[in-house]
Amino acid sequence: MVYHNSNMNLYFIRHAEPDYEHDTITQAGHGQAEKLAEYYADLKVDELYHSSMGRAALTASYLAKKWNMEAKSIDWARELKWGKANGDAYDAMSPWSLKDKIIETTQSYPKGEDWKDLPDLQEDQLVSDYEIHCKALDKFLADHGYVREGQGYKAVAPNDKTIVIVCHGGVISALVSYLSNVPFFQYISHMGVDLTAVSKLTLCGQKDEFHPAQLIYLNSQVHLGVK
Repeated sequence: MVYHNSNMNLYFIRHAEPDYEHDTITQAGHGQAEKLAEYYADLKVDELYHSSMGRAALTASYLAKKWNMEAKSIDWARELKWGKANGDAYDAMSPWSLKDKIIETTQSYPKGEDWKDLPDLQEDQLVSDYEIHCKALDKFLADHGYVREGQGYKAVAPNDKTIVIVCHGGVISALVSYLSNVPFFQYISHMGVDLTAVSKLTLCGQKDEFHPAQLIYLNSQVHLGVK
């Protein structure tokens, strides 16, 4: 019997230049989204999703039109939240500011999940929201045939689907760090997520095989002429 080695491809794309006040994209952002859609016009996509936020939905609309397919909204792909646990989101120092503090004042990064125990995060909603996003991603992947076990995925129903998710810089950082088993603060210290940047990961294996997710490329803006 010949077994097929399947590869399910996941593309995470950050939204175009935002107008945060109105949760939309700017005129320049429309141009970025158009270039994104044009560059990836020939990509064979099975499912296209975007977060429930307007700037992601508008960016995804250019891809949906180019690929002649429906873009579905998923709330769990909304932006990562941080801020005081009993206050409003984004009312405290962002993880991107905190990571600079960590680099400046310590000799090494937190290991594994230890970053969740940092003193600055004990009354912050970042950790709980990170975990909410990761659990939602695992449910999504399980529904698509790949079940989380340890630090990888078992291919219970392997397939060759290509799935695109248009969302936000913070949540992309959270999900890609989780998939690649890189502690969150290490990831955001060294990996950027630029506007309309594309990151690709693959889940692979024959039926019932276990493999970690594979990083193919990160933060590509080749469609904007950035190499």
